[in-house]
Amino acid sequence: MTGRLLGIDAGGSGTRVVLLAGDKVTAQPPAPPMNALLTEGIPALLLEIIQAAAPDAAGIGLPGLRDPGIARELGASLSRQAGCPVLATNDADTARAGAFRGGPGVIVIAGTGSGAFGWDGQRSARAGGHGFLLGDEGSAYWLGRAAVRAALAWEDQMGGSAAIHQAVTERVGSSLDALIREVSTHPADRARLTVLAPVITGLAGTDPEARRIAERAAGHLAALAEAVQRRLGPLPVAGAGGVFGAEVIWDRFAELTGAARPLAPPAVGAALLAGTLLPRS
Repeated sequence: MTGRLLGIDAGGSGTRVVLLAGDKVTAQPPAPPMNALLTEGIPALLLEIIQAAAPDAAGIGLPGLRDPGIARELGASLSRQAGCPVLATNDADTARAGAFRGGPGVIVIAGTGSGAFGWDGQRSARAGGHGFLLGDEGSAYWLGRAAVRAALAWEDQMGGSAAIHQAVTERVGSSLDALIREVSTHPADRARLTVLAPVITGLAGTDPEARRIAERAAGHLAALAEAVQRRLGPLPVAGAGGVFGAEVIWDRFAELTGAARPLAPPAVGAALLAGTLLPRS
């Protein structure tokens, strides 16, 4: 592809930005977390990023951007303001484009949230991505919430594990009652629970309850891939996102799905999609 292509990969923990020129990928300054369902003023934030880079075209992957019509409207509005073609889509589509270098496949994303997206060259399908209140199974938020639940169950003498209880209370630096108040008062602040995901993955090698939770998370993520494959056929699978950095989850997920690591990150995928907006030389 020719030209300077900007790729924006928004997410719950931050927004990654790259500039793709030929085969050279240059990281740009990161931006704050963004989610189409939770973040105000997203168009202005995106326009600032695009104008600062001055690309020939820009691609944006945005979590929570589920409606294709709204995505097209956002892309058209930014195109007019930025003076260059802009493609806006959901973050799963850009992750898929990066994972398979623009080719067909199913990508499962497991970061702050979770979801799967597939494309067979003509048709697309998705599963999950319903947000932390109604879904996001297997995500960092889900793992963190499971850690707190296991800690609470141990306190109530209803299961859980002492090791998880100790690790959770040490990590939050307060009582579980205080944590419950914080989460209940600020339910949209997912960081209060996602920060606890490493409690589960870190203990999975020695604590049976943590191992059970981690493997259950991997099973949820594999089910997302399988749901997309049922609609599109036996496409290859890749996994992206911080949760897959934990070997206990990745190994089980790969065992269930035959998944491979992505060929390129989502921000590069966003840039590759931006390239489809430019005329072919």
